[in-house]
Amino acid sequence: MKQYLFTYTKKRQYILLIGDMMVLALAILITYLLRVFLIYRSLNITAVMSRLSPWLLVVVLAHLFSLYLLNQYNLNRLVNRFRSCIMVILSVWLAGLIISGIFFFFPKYIFGRQVLLIHLVIASFGMVLWRLFYTEMLIRRAKPKRLAVVGDGQTVSAFIEELARIPSSGFRVNRICISNSSSAGTCLLPESLVKHESVLDLLGSNDFDILAFDSTNGYFSDSEIRRILQVKYRGKAVYDLPTLYKNMTGKVPLSYIDGRWLLNSDGLQGEANLPYVRAKRVFDVVLSCLLIVFGSPLILLIAIAIKLDSRGKIFFVQERLGLNRNPFLCVKFRTMIEDAEGESGPIWSREGDPRITRVGRLLRKTRLDELPQLWNILKGEMSFIGPRPIREHFAKQLAETIPFYELRFSVKPGLSGWAQVNYDYAGSREGQLEKFQYELFYIQNMSLFLDLLTMFKTLQTVFLGKGK
Repeated sequence: MKQYLFTYTKKRQYILLIGDMMVLALAILITYLLRVFLIYRSLNITAVMSRLSPWLLVVVLAHLFSLYLLNQYNLNRLVNRFRSCIMVILSVWLAGLIISGIFFFFPKYIFGRQVLLIHLVIASFGMVLWRLFYTEMLIRRAKPKRLAVVGDGQTVSAFIEELARIPSSGFRVNRICISNSSSAGTCLLPESLVKHESVLDLLGSNDFDILAFDSTNGYFSDSEIRRILQVKYRGKAVYDLPTLYKNMTGKVPLSYIDGRWLLNSDGLQGEANLPYVRAKRVFDVVLSCLLIVFGSPLILLIAIAIKLDSRGKIFFVQERLGLNRNPFLCVKFRTMIEDAEGESGPIWSREGDPRITRVGRLLRKTRLDELPQLWNILKGEMSFIGPRPIREHFAKQLAETIPFYELRFSVKPGLSGWAQVNYDYAGSREGQLEKFQYELFYIQNMSLFLDLLTMFKTLQTVFLGKGK
């Protein structure tokens, strides 16, 4: 997990975050300087300092939260300058609404209306200028790190293809060594790549920053291992291909691993971290109780809307598989017509599914159809974060075609999860394979920090209506 949090892309996101905080703090200071100048007709520093309060941290946090909700820490979205500027300005004024709402309930610490208006104008200009500078200097002009890859021809070819789909990865493959020369001719590889006949020849070039190797294709010779260690201690980074890939993407690539890699991976040893499990259960119980109590008016409104929109029951109850494949009755708001699978039998839902009702479509987009599962969480059958509970019918099919699929039943299913917030609805075997790779990453790196990160991503998904 530590490596995932400090990849090339993550470090650039942290720089963006720190820059945002500094610009927002400066905007607050300029706001008070301007306000004091308008009152006293001079820069009265004492008057400015008297207005600064720890509560102003709430203002900065509101801005950062609104930027996150509008997905403005996704570096791929910064490339389009015009769209990025518009979204940043929208985030500033959304933060203004949040700040107004917060200080409405805490009048003693009011960030005055005139001061707030001045601040929003200054923050808009400041944030746009900072982000344009950031995009130009740290994205457009940034040089990707040179990557040398050693491995089976098909694996290397697939990795290069996958890397091309990640525009902000920060890596560029410039050298390769195909370990099985017989497959080299059948692989589609860019002509610009420098190809080496042996690992020692590649290492001798020294024209790379990072070495990645296919861990499923046997072992290096003793002489090659000694040379790799020498390269590593000269400052070059060395990764096995699956580890490098999962650090970049947040998912474990099934096509690059085997059982031996899983057995040697931290976090997949089958030992439960009891303090984490207990803390998570306390968190689940407390939060589910609070949401049931304070969300009851919303639950009632949704129930009325479902009843008015279509004929049938309000709740949809279906048997799903939980921890250790134990079945339980999962409760959701009904989003489809009554008896939707009466003729077809169990089938995946799909984009534009005609069985979904009008209210159901809205509930799915906002994930509000999952609210009744708070009862499943309270009973201990589910958690807030984990793999989505799946039906026995589909679990059997997927376990036959997806390697190591049964590992997803080693943890409690969740209301939301790392796979759900990183990938769209998976209504096919290929989609389920993609989601399982994210689930494997979650199982390997389970922690309260990853759970909180997933919850923040869930809030973003709900706010942007990206549910399916």
